[in-house]
Amino acid sequence: MKKKLLGILLAVLTWSTAESQCEQYPVLNLGNDTILCQGTSITYTVPSGYDSYSWNVSPGNQPSVTITSPTTLILNVANYTQNLVVNGDFEAGNTGFTTGYGPGTGGSFGLLTNPSTYAITTNPNSVHNNFGVCSDVGTTGPGNMMVVNGSNVPNTTVWEQSIVVDPNTTYSFSAWATSVENITQSNVAILQFFINGVQIGPVFSPTLLSCNWQQFSQTWNSGTNTTADISIIAQVSSGNNDFALDNITFNTVCPQSDTVVISFDPSQINAGPNLTFCANESDTIHATANFPNPNFTWNTGQTGPTVIPTTSGTYVVNAVSPTGCNLTDTVLVNIKAMPWDFDTVAAVPTSCGTNNGAVYTLVTGTFIGQPQYTWSGPGPNSPNQINASVWQNLGAGWYYIELTNNGCTRRDSVLVTPLNPPVAGVTANPDTGYGPLSVNLTNTSSNGVTYDWYFGNGNTTTTTDLSSQNQVYDSVGTYLVTLVAISGNCTDTATVLITVIPPPIPPVVVPVDLKVPNIFTPNGDHVNDFFTFELLNIKELDVTIVNRWGNPVYTSSSIPFSWDGKDASGNLLADGVYFYKYTAKGQQDEPFEGQGFVQLIK
Repeated sequence: MKKKLLGILLAVLTWSTAESQCEQYPVLNLGNDTILCQGTSITYTVPSGYDSYSWNVSPGNQPSVTITSPTTLILNVANYTQNLVVNGDFEAGNTGFTTGYGPGTGGSFGLLTNPSTYAITTNPNSVHNNFGVCSDVGTTGPGNMMVVNGSNVPNTTVWEQSIVVDPNTTYSFSAWATSVENITQSNVAILQFFINGVQIGPVFSPTLLSCNWQQFSQTWNSGTNTTADISIIAQVSSGNNDFALDNITFNTVCPQSDTVVISFDPSQINAGPNLTFCANESDTIHATANFPNPNFTWNTGQTGPTVIPTTSGTYVVNAVSPTGCNLTDTVLVNIKAMPWDFDTVAAVPTSCGTNNGAVYTLVTGTFIGQPQYTWSGPGPNSPNQINASVWQNLGAGWYYIELTNNGCTRRDSVLVTPLNPPVAGVTANPDTGYGPLSVNLTNTSSNGVTYDWYFGNGNTTTTTDLSSQNQVYDSVGTYLVTLVAISGNCTDTATVLITVIPPPIPPVVVPVDLKVPNIFTPNGDHVNDFFTFELLNIKELDVTIVNRWGNPVYTSSSIPFSWDGKDASGNLLADGVYFYKYTAKGQQDEPFEGQGFVQLIK
């Protein structure tokens, strides 16, 4: 149990040591997630203070990346602690490692004439005449490297070193290699890298070019190991597999990663398709947006989604998205000029009964090529057409001309009139009365050859002269008399309205009468105390009473009328003669008026 607890404590202390080593490096922070406006970009740069880095977007090994589309961006960085390999750059010479190769023994080509030999040198050419003149990787001292004349024995250990490691710790192993001659593929060195007898990473070969250093790099986790026996083994057993090694490193790795999400404002506006139309037409630009309630402004100074263009050019619409992005779109408008027009559109009359009329047009202005003339008629929906500036042998009616050039069209029309056309005319005497009503119809037409009569009562007739017609209309009602004057294929129409009215109804006489007494005695004996009118079928009555000096003492519009001999203040008047006048209306509005006197006796 004590051993187990000790192992756990050792693992915790080791983890704490590795963790504390990594705390010296800056914390990676790419910033907050961000939303960009369409058409913009953002550049992210690897912060300083890291030994290696890689992005998850191409190119992944550059210090900066520029984002132009929605992306989840990940940056992986790492720091490496002090190199645990002793003399990994060979600047201390032939020390700190073991090898299955022997030191160079010399010969006709130099120190490394024989296979399975090596040398620590600053230049491969100095140890073999056929080797290239190469510098080492990153000189920190004399510039040494390990140069190897390949072994004929397969799987020979080129370099090996044992390093004390912490358990459960991630390490980074790296080595640089190059061919020392320009060779073919069959002669290239094939290297494998092992830790504690287990291969790490893939089989590795330098390029076929001399002095072209290439790096092998791989991470390794120690797990429960406390020692790392690192070895580099060459596989090739034949051929000219000569190479050099330098800068072998083994470090603790302190990795970090950060992620930032870059999205783009999806808001868009659309000014619509480009427009082309003719100068005598109009069209509309209508902008739309994929978000609600956009406020559109145009480079013309107008606002709102709709613009009616009046000149050719580029129309630019702007709006601000809900996230504050300035959005812009454009539409091209081409208003085709029409520097030409009709000068004259005229007609030649036709004779009635024949088709000898004509229409023609004259034009003015500048055309592109030849204009096209298209006549149609008579009438707006006629299938008859001709492509010419003149159209002959026409009957009466409306004719329509289209003048087209460069895709634009102007339109006009003209009326072909008949010569001496018939003019219809009719009068009725009487045109109103009680039935049976006898009506004399007079033909006042001119230039007609025949005349068709339609009397409105079911009767018709055709005449060849201007003779009058007589018709009797019995029933109450209205009758439309129509006269059509005809000459060839020319016609004209006139009408007159006949009205038969109901017979009169004899009036009903309502008797009316109005009688006035000439004396009354307002003494309170209930006998003849009031001055009254005897009325028969009177509906309105206005009475005024005056004294002998002409001053009004009493007025009334009441029915029945009654005066008690008092003035307006309620005082009984003195005995004497009083005068009255009145106006009245009977039940049938018959007017009455009169005057007289009455004697008041108490």
